[in-house]
Amino acid sequence: MTSLPKPINCVAFDCGNSSFRTVLGTFDGVRTNMEVILQVPHNTIEINGLYYWDILHVYEGLKQGLKEAFVRAGHIDSIGICTWGVDFGFLDENGYLLANPLCYRNSIGEEQLSGLSAEEKRWVFDQTGIQNNRINSLYQLTGIKRIMPDLFGIARHLLMVPDLLSYFFTGEKFTEFSIASTTQLFDMRNKQYAEDVLDRFGIPKKMCKPLKQHGEVIGMLKQSIADELRIPVCPVICVPSHDTACAVAAVPAQEEDFLFISSGTWSLIGTELQAPEITQEVYERDFANEGGVFNTITLLKNSAGMHILQCIRRDLESGGEKYTWDEIVGLARSYQGEPGLFDPNSYELFNPKNMIAAIRELMKDDNAPIEKVLSSTYASLAYTYRRTIEQIQEVTGKDYSSIYIVGGGSQNAYLNQLTADLTGKKVFSGPKEATSLGNIGVQLVSHIPGFGLAEIREMVRNSESISSFYPDPDRDSHLIDARYKDFYENKLQV
Repeated sequence: MTSLPKPINCVAFDCGNSSFRTVLGTFDGVRTNMEVILQVPHNTIEINGLYYWDILHVYEGLKQGLKEAFVRAGHIDSIGICTWGVDFGFLDENGYLLANPLCYRNSIGEEQLSGLSAEEKRWVFDQTGIQNNRINSLYQLTGIKRIMPDLFGIARHLLMVPDLLSYFFTGEKFTEFSIASTTQLFDMRNKQYAEDVLDRFGIPKKMCKPLKQHGEVIGMLKQSIADELRIPVCPVICVPSHDTACAVAAVPAQEEDFLFISSGTWSLIGTELQAPEITQEVYERDFANEGGVFNTITLLKNSAGMHILQCIRRDLESGGEKYTWDEIVGLARSYQGEPGLFDPNSYELFNPKNMIAAIRELMKDDNAPIEKVLSSTYASLAYTYRRTIEQIQEVTGKDYSSIYIVGGGSQNAYLNQLTADLTGKKVFSGPKEATSLGNIGVQLVSHIPGFGLAEIREMVRNSESISSFYPDPDRDSHLIDARYKDFYENKLQV
């Protein structure tokens, strides 16, 4: 690809909903060698009925990871930070953190969204290009205004979670295109804040931070942090701060038109476009035009993902017995009956105390064995993928031949094969470290002249092995189509 005088060492901070990681990527001019330096579990903390993120725990863990990455590599050329979307923290006028960020799984977003009329919901979509989702920052903000007016009243700076972490490391207050798009306060046509939306919902524009461009230096690591960790100062680079956008940047496609499923806690199902599609058809099908790498648009639907399976595993292990993912898949495979399909995006599954019980209730089968619950979960996810992909093809007018599944969920060969069988399309799975690879790839843009999206994806193909799944010609397509029709026409009106 390119000749380098020495390898480039990039650190990716990759923060998800269940853990945060420090990943060291060493690029030799052709491929990137990836090493997870430190992975730390984290979860929300419930206080007085609200769920919070412990952002200081995340910050301290990332500092420790950075120190260990330096010890391992000998030098660090740059850092990039990406996290989940929609959540944010507040600073006061002096730049002091006011509180831990609330989690999107609180009910306040749903309460605010449900209070809007159909006309208001359509208006917000038309202004932004983003679907009306209870988790969006807009509805969390208006909820905080209602239940925590004192906090909102003294807040002067709104920083999305990756922006907040960047502020801790550099002292710079800014935001970035992809993470800003998850707020539903941003006009995806002109890539600026939607001032009419801010005004209508009483959110001061001065709270919102100016944008940085991908590959641009945000700032330098604070000298005080460098001294504490006993490492040299290095630049922090603006990468797609939303982990989905980073993952899509690392899709190993060579073709221009492709489908992707970024598979993790959520399944982000979509395609990459050069301009937003803000139409009646997109609105009715509940798609969003989110920000992608280098000002592209990821037309996608935020659908249920591995969170359901993670919660089932948690429930199974509550009795003290441990289950590997292979054992979970084995239980699903062992069920020989008809799966009782359900809607994975039902609100009842958003954050239940017991996922297995919630699924049994949706299936109207209180005595369903765990094998049936798991078989139904996998089938229901795959059927939802199929329906969403059909809708993408309707919206774009394109017939895609391949689906690229990236992220941690790409390792689930059982679900990958189900997806190929139900969609009739080739499925390519991997890389599992797509978010970190995309993060590192965009950092390389700041180090190598002429390095762009095509070079990032070539680097990914050189660095990772990709698995292939093809539709099984022996599957009973008539049975599949019958289940599909029953699932969507009789049970789900989507």
